[in-house]
Parts: sequence; C-alpha cells; structure tokens
Amino acid sequence: MKKLLLVLLSAISGSLFAQEKVDTTLMKTDSVKVDTLINSKETSTKRKKIEEDTLSYAEEFKRDRIKFTFGLRGGISFGKYQVKEIKDVVRVSSSGLPQFPIVRDNFLNNAQSTLGYLGGVFVRMTKGSFYFQPEAVYSQKGGKFDILQTNGTLFRRVSGTINAVDIPLLFGLRFRQARIFAGPVASFPMSFNQEIEDALKVYTIKDVKNELLVRPKFGINAGIGFEFKHFFVEGRYEGLFVNMLDYEIGPANNPVQFQMAPSQFQISIGLVK
Repeated sequence: MKKLLLVLLSAISGSLFAQEKVDTTLMKTDSVKVDTLINSKETSTKRKKIEEDTLSYAEEFKRDRIKFTFGLRGGISFGKYQVKEIKDVVRVSSSGLPQFPIVRDNFLNNAQSTLGYLGGVFVRMTKGSFYFQPEAVYSQKGGKFDILQTNGTLFRRVSGTINAVDIPLLFGLRFRQARIFAGPVASFPMSFNQEIEDALKVYTIKDVKNELLVRPKFGINAGIGFEFKHFFVEGRYEGLFVNMLDYEIGPANNPVQFQMAPSQFQISIGLVK
C-alpha cells in the first residue's frame, strides 16, 4: 500500500513539474514576441522619422495638403520716428504769415524709443514647411523728435503716437518649433495724439489730420517666431517705404518739406489653432 502511494505521489509531482516547465517556456516565448513587437514598432517609428527628416522642402510641399489655422496675437512695440532734419523753419501766425519778430527753428531726430501696443487676428495657410499669413492688426506707432531754437535751446521735444490699422501679408518658412517670415504691409493711419498736432501748428495753418489720413502707407514686416503647440512668441521689425507725414510747413513764401516715417520693433505672444 505504501509503495502504491509513493508511486502515485511521484507521478503527480512529475506531472506538475512538467506543466510548470511548459508554462515557463510559454511565458518566455510570449515575452520574446512582445519585445520583438515593441522593437519592431520603435524601429518603424525611427525609420519613418528619418525618412520624413530627409524630405526636401519641395517633396514635403508636394506631399501635404493646404491646412488652415486661425489665431490672434498681442504685444508691445518700441518705436522711433525718422524725420528729415531741416533748419530755419519759420514760425507762422494765425494768418499764415511769418510771426513777428521772425523766429526760426531746427527739426532734429531723437534716438529714444517710445512704448506702444498692438493686437490683431490672422489666418494661416500652411503647405509643407511653407505658409502664407494675412493679418489685421491695430497698432500704436510711437516715436520722438526735437525742435531746437537757432541758439541751440530745446524749444519742444515731441513724443508722438500714431494709431493705425496694419494689414501685413507674410510669407514664412517653418522648421521644427521655429519659423521665419517676411512680407509687405499696408498701414492705414487712423489718428495721432494731440502733441504732434500742437507742435506742427506753430509752423502751419493747414489741417494736419487731413494730410495724415489721406491714404495708406506701405512698408515691410520681417521677423522670427517660436511655437509651443498652440502658443507662440515672436519678434518682428516693421518699417515703411514712405513717410507717414509728408507736407509743407512754414509761411507760403518760404515753405519747407516736413517728412516723418515711423519704424518699430514688436514683441508679441499669441495663440494659433
């Protein structure tokens, strides 16, 4: 009887050991399959990434469809005015005749920057790494210029601001999280502060506002930006090809041409989606 029990126990133990060995073997086989699958996926992903990185801009442009995104941006600007430096500008009376006794002044540039602000919306059309981005931006363009008496004494330091609606048409190139862009801009002046008007009224009886708001001015935008998913930060320069203000001042018998063009460096943040 004892011998029979020993034989049965030995058989059961052998069966269990064999089953455990089979299960262990299956587990190892499954683990190898999983590891192989993971490695295969990683290799495929790396290969796909390498293939995409080796595509030229032209190949990427042909491969992708046009994608539309919309966004908004806002920020601050550091602006300067470039004025045509003129000498011996005669002050006029309310009748338009030279003020008596005759006083002459000099118009000079001032290198100091003036803080402004901006805010607007845009639509972006992307294909490959290239994009086209028209914008509508309300911008305050600031700057300063000096008016000196002929003896060198400062008569007035004009700190001006011109409010305008800008329409930039930007062409850009994206690479990873960065992008560069440039394009023309049309600036539609809307108003300017009282300080500019008060300063120029000493030298003309013309309506300065009508001279300023008569037509749009054209220039260029150029800059660089960095994007982090839907958030971006960028810096850009804006300069005009023509003068924002360009008209005669002084008495009718001895006029001079006053010219002023604003330029600004902008720092802005925004969202795109």
